[in-house]
Amino acid sequence: MRIGIDARLLTGRYTGDRTYWRGLLTGLSVVDRANDYVLYTRLPSVEGDVPLLAPNFSWKSMPSRSDRAWSFRVFPRVLRDDHIDVAHVQYTVPPACPCPVVTTIHDISFRLLPHLFSFKDRFLLNLSIPGSIQRSAAVIAVSNSTRSDILASYPGTPADKVTAILEAASDEYRPQTLNETAAARSQLSDSYGVNGPYAVSVGVLQPRKNITMLVRAFAAAREKYQLPHVLVIVGKRGWNIADKEYDRLAHTDGVVMTGYVADTLLPGLYGAADVCLYPSLYEGFGLPVLEALSCGCPVICSNTSSLPEVAGNAAILLPPNDEGIWAERIGELLLSADMRTQMGRAGLAQAAHFDWKTTAERTLGVYNHVYARHRP
Repeated sequence: MRIGIDARLLTGRYTGDRTYWRGLLTGLSVVDRANDYVLYTRLPSVEGDVPLLAPNFSWKSMPSRSDRAWSFRVFPRVLRDDHIDVAHVQYTVPPACPCPVVTTIHDISFRLLPHLFSFKDRFLLNLSIPGSIQRSAAVIAVSNSTRSDILASYPGTPADKVTAILEAASDEYRPQTLNETAAARSQLSDSYGVNGPYAVSVGVLQPRKNITMLVRAFAAAREKYQLPHVLVIVGKRGWNIADKEYDRLAHTDGVVMTGYVADTLLPGLYGAADVCLYPSLYEGFGLPVLEALSCGCPVICSNTSSLPEVAGNAAILLPPNDEGIWAERIGELLLSADMRTQMGRAGLAQAAHFDWKTTAERTLGVYNHVYARHRP
C-alpha cells in the first residue's frame, strides 16, 4: 500500500496540528516498515528538526502559488501520478481525489462556540468541514468527546465512519532533571525577569482558551493567599484578541506573557512550574494538559469536552467559568507541597496510558480498513 500524507504543516512553526503529524509519523515509522509513505509539502524547507523516519518514508515538495491551489489541484494530481492508494489529511479533503482520503479532525469548536470566531472564519469552516466529512472515506477524531461532537453536529454521518484515536505527548515530555529545571528557571529569569515560583499556562491566545478569566482568578488567589507566584502565559497571540485586551493582560501585576516559545523549551517550563493551569472552554484533545502530566507537573483544568478524558483522576477539574472556585483551588494547591507531590505522581501514572505507538497502530488499522474497502 502507498500512503500519501499532506505534510505541509511540518514546514512551519510548531502548532498542535504539526505536533500531531510529528508524533503520528514517528509512531508509524516504528510500527510499519511494510507500506510506502510519501510526505507531500508545498515548501521545500522545514523549520527546525524533522522526525527521523524509516527508509519507507520519503519527502516530495510540490510548489504552488497558494495553499488553496495546492489542496484542490496540485495534491490530487500528484496522488494520481504517484499511484497513491490512501491519502491522509487534516480537516480539508479535496473535492476530487483519485484515491480514498482519511481526514483527522481535532475539534469543531467553530460549530459549538460560534461566538468566539469571526464571521469569515465561521463561514469558511462551515463551508469546508461538512463537505470534507462527507467526501472522506474515514474520519479520525482525536478524542471520544470530539467523535461524539462530530456525530451530533453532523447527524447524517455514519457512526462507523468516525473513529476516536487519542493523541499522545512526545518523548521529550518526561520528569525533568535538576539541571533541566535549573536551565528553565535561568531562561525565565534572563528573558522575562521571573525569579521565583510560578504557575504556567500554555496555548495559543484566543478567546476559547479563557485566559481573561484565569488572570482574574489567579490575581484573586495571589491576594487572598498571599502567594509569591507569578503566572507565566506561554503562547503566540491568536485571533479575536483585541489590542486593548491583550495589553491589559500583558500589564497585569503578577502576569508574564512570553509569546511563542519553541517546543524544546516547554518540558523544562512544565518541570519547573508548581502547577499548569488550563481553563479552556473547549478542547478537541488538550495536549498541554497531557504534556504537563507527563512532566510530573500538577494540573488544574476545565471539566469540559475532552479534558476529563485526558486528565482522568490526576488533575483538579473545575467549571471553566467559576472564577471563585478557580481562585480557591489555585491557592490551596500552591500552598501545599504535599498535594503537588501527590498530584505529580498521579499525573505520571495517567500520562503512561498515552503513547504515539498505540496511536500509530490504530491509525494504520484505519488505513488498512479503507484500502480493503476501496481497492480495485
